[in-house]
Amino acid sequence: MYFYLGPTAIKNRADPPSTRTGVSSIPNTDTDNAMVSEVTAGGEVVAGEDVAMTDKTVRFDEAVLVQPIERGEPEGSGFYFNFYSSLQNQANMIGDTARTGTYRKAILGNAEVAFKDKVVLDVGAGSGILSYLSAQAGARHIVALEASSMAEKIALLVNASNLGRSNPHIKNRIRVVRGMVENEKVQEEVLRTGKVDTIVSEPIGVMLLHERMVESYLLSRDLFLKPGGQMLPSGGHIFFAPFTDEALYNETDQKPSQAQFFNATLFGTDFRELYTVARAEVFAQPVVGMFPPTSLLSAPCPPKSFDFYTCAKDDLLEFSVPIDYVVSRTALIHGLASWFDLDFAPNPASATGVNHPSAEEPWEYAVAAQTAAWPWMSQETPLNPGPTPPPPPHGLEVKLSTGPDAPRTHWQQARLLLPEPLAANKGERVVGSVHFKVNDARSYDITLEMRIDRPGPEHQPNPLIRRAEYNLSQQCFNYSYNPETALPATVAGMAYGA
Repeated sequence: MYFYLGPTAIKNRADPPSTRTGVSSIPNTDTDNAMVSEVTAGGEVVAGEDVAMTDKTVRFDEAVLVQPIERGEPEGSGFYFNFYSSLQNQANMIGDTARTGTYRKAILGNAEVAFKDKVVLDVGAGSGILSYLSAQAGARHIVALEASSMAEKIALLVNASNLGRSNPHIKNRIRVVRGMVENEKVQEEVLRTGKVDTIVSEPIGVMLLHERMVESYLLSRDLFLKPGGQMLPSGGHIFFAPFTDEALYNETDQKPSQAQFFNATLFGTDFRELYTVARAEVFAQPVVGMFPPTSLLSAPCPPKSFDFYTCAKDDLLEFSVPIDYVVSRTALIHGLASWFDLDFAPNPASATGVNHPSAEEPWEYAVAAQTAAWPWMSQETPLNPGPTPPPPPHGLEVKLSTGPDAPRTHWQQARLLLPEPLAANKGERVVGSVHFKVNDARSYDITLEMRIDRPGPEHQPNPLIRRAEYNLSQQCFNYSYNPETALPATVAGMAYGA
């Protein structure tokens, strides 16, 4: 079953228009409450203004709020930020226990090397969950940078903690900055307390890079991170593998509400000339959802990898990924499946000299046992696990996989359908490339070329080649596969010849 979710597919958001532009800031204070001062677009400081929320006035201590969409921001950013301003959508991400649990393990497992008594920057803080985990790991000061109006909701929790009402672990530790890292005034505000020891972020989208938040993550590294500082996540890898799925292909080809709709006479006018264009639009939509590992026709080839400690923003703007597979069984190739892994590892160039982090078995086993036992613990659930063992002294390498044999995440997986399937025999080699180029929809235009590596007819179009184009921002969803039936990795590997 398909759901089409609009031009940015997963995360579209827009804050309500604001009558104020510029920077609203709150000075440090030892009192329980603080006044808000605003720097307008013209640089004028308006001091002593309260921030009103809901039915009462709330004053934020150690909170800095920066108005979101200023002139010069990319067109359409308003829709982008509106999605993240919703607590319902934040709940969807926090409730992704594979995602949030991995971040928790990475942050608490690297407490000694990256958080204890450190200054931390949380880029794109959202609900603030990574800031709160950083506080649990012992961070001395945390800057929570968030461009949407979720910044005000983080400030509510921070203010309540500073007043002693709740969450003593974050009391007087978190400073909220509202704005985009690309904004110079925001940069000045973040640097008010100097450069940071560690940056945490969840800048990830479908196929790793959708929404282009990783670019902001790298900019934060260049602007704010001390030499040898830590980054979590530390890297990402995009995987591709050919797949077969006749049902998905037929469902896409026969979508009555889109391509087939125009293959008819409508109100006395023949629309069939538009059928080919409408069909191309349908197949240009990446399909997001879970799929069975048994649909893969090969193990994935080596991934496209990005080391967030060293890669440049320009490395993300345009790149190609070569593909090369040996087909495990005779079948129709209906397209290319994709997923990604995230790495969480201490910086090998860390000034602390930590260069041998590992997934220490006693720590891992203790965390796993705690997770397995949660149903029988009165105060613990997957969303509120108990305390972890003491962190490994040399840090912890953690990996998050979104592959078809891994626990489901809210990113799921993606598939690029070929408008015309490609027939392949067992043992044949399939080669080609996947080309990514950024677009103005905070996403990517993708070009796929795939061919069977055998001679084709001379002086004729090669029937063994397929080319297709996709807009990663124009995603649709397919929920026809039940992830509860996913095969273990070992069985899945046998299925596609790994």
